[in-house]
Amino acid sequence: MKKDEIIELLKEQIKGLRDDNNRLLDQIDALIKEVSSLKEALLQKGESLSKQQRLTKGLAKLVSNTSEQQQAPQSAISEEERQKIEAEKADKRKARKNNGAKRDMHYEMEEEEHVVYPDDPDFDINKARLFTTVPRICVRYECIPMRFIKHVYKIHTYRQEGRLFEGKTPASAFLNSSYDGSFIAGLMELRYIQSLPVERIINYFEGYGFTLKKPTAHKLIEKASSLFENLYKCIRQTALSDPYKAADETYYKILVPEKNSKGKGVRKGYLWVVVGINTGMIYLLYDDDSRSERVILNELGSCKGIIKVTATHLTGNSKAMLIPISHASRACNI
Repeated sequence: MKKDEIIELLKEQIKGLRDDNNRLLDQIDALIKEVSSLKEALLQKGESLSKQQRLTKGLAKLVSNTSEQQQAPQSAISEEERQKIEAEKADKRKARKNNGAKRDMHYEMEEEEHVVYPDDPDFDINKARLFTTVPRICVRYECIPMRFIKHVYKIHTYRQEGRLFEGKTPASAFLNSSYDGSFIAGLMELRYIQSLPVERIINYFEGYGFTLKKPTAHKLIEKASSLFENLYKCIRQTALSDPYKAADETYYKILVPEKNSKGKGVRKGYLWVVVGINTGMIYLLYDDDSRSERVILNELGSCKGIIKVTATHLTGNSKAMLIPISHASRACNI
């Protein structure tokens, strides 16, 4: 090829490359505009969704508030009829054993639906017929820190060869309760491990989109606390049976039935602590705010082994007392 032909060929190649480059730049500009529009649409959708959630939460509160519901006009009734109606309502509330309380359905929450069918090995869905067209509804509230999920289970019941087959109801921590174990565990952790008052726990939950009523929170804590009694007894037995343990008293904030000047059932008092060195179990003992040695001696009873204490005058049968050097030096004026 001649020199001029080579130059012309290179010019054509350069022109083609420039055209390709311009075309790619146009595509990049178009993609940038599309991404910007999608970002703006997502932001608007997020704002709209947040607004919709607030609106739904407000509507749910209005629906659950009986004072906001319009009542149909009623004709005047006599005093005797009114008393009869009130007595019937009271009997119905007593039969329900919850004073007529209504469950909060938490319409504003994230919701997941589950369809539950019978799992009996004899059940054949091809041979069975629905017993009822409307499934039984069961609700469970789950807490995945910090996210609350409302699980709605639609449990179907079938009839097959003269037998009824029903899907299993999901497990519940307490009888007739919609709160699962994860929810109650989170509540107990905040109350007893993090030492948060119930009011702060309620506000904390509400900040993450779950409205928990104060009576409900107290009732769940009360029921869960009763289950801890057996656990407390096991911890006591394990700690006291350890052949090497330590004991001391500490001044700490405790819960008491009596209310203080601020209306709180809280005060500072003395707690006795027994630690099983080998087992790692910590046993707490409270005896009417007393730090007398009789409290710990009565509790230790006939325990055998080595006990590390901070006093220099405790004595006990079948027990060897280890006294820290600092306490012994103070007692002996060294």
